[in-house]
Amino acid sequence: MQLSLEHVGKTVGPSVHLYPQSLTPVPGAVTVLLGATQAGKTSLMRLMAGLDVPSTGRVLVDGIDVTGVPVRERNVAMVYQQFINYPSMTVADNIASPLKLRGLPRAAIDTQVRQLAERLHIDIFLDRLPAELSGGQQQRVGRAQLSTPRCGSSPSACTSTSFWTACRPSSPVASSSAWRWPARWPKTRP
Repeated sequence: MQLSLEHVGKTVGPSVHLYPQSLTPVPGAVTVLLGATQAGKTSLMRLMAGLDVPSTGRVLVDGIDVTGVPVRERNVAMVYQQFINYPSMTVADNIASPLKLRGLPRAAIDTQVRQLAERLHIDIFLDRLPAELSGGQQQRVGRAQLSTPRCGSSPSACTSTSFWTACRPSSPVASSSAWRWPARWPKTRP
């Protein structure tokens, strides 16, 4: 997937949240946005993910203008610095929640939950509540929710408001350009 931003800018009333700029991250690479507080990093990522519509410019995916396309119809996800897991639901139920909203059969949900949990090495925590997990484990639960298929496939791109939050350098990281998985990731011990 090729994500491109052409002269995107964002204003809210008289305030400029993001001055017009263009960006084309390299597909399959990790792109990091660095800047001071209130520099527009999160505004830019919200535009990439489709959570906001730019005031100027356009967002392209594989050369197709998706500027006005609803977020539900895009294959892009966003992870916030503070990941959101339902505290009263088990890890398995948290991962399953987007799949249940899609109305998938229980057997298909169980299979996908197990596969995602194994891939993220959190399968040993499926019966636990989020409060019983470390910050990194909670973030992987949030990432598993984002990895659940939307429109038939996992997100092609994922933005994150905090690149290293609760992540080890060897863990799968989400950035403004792509979701990358390491070839081997050591299992987490309970």
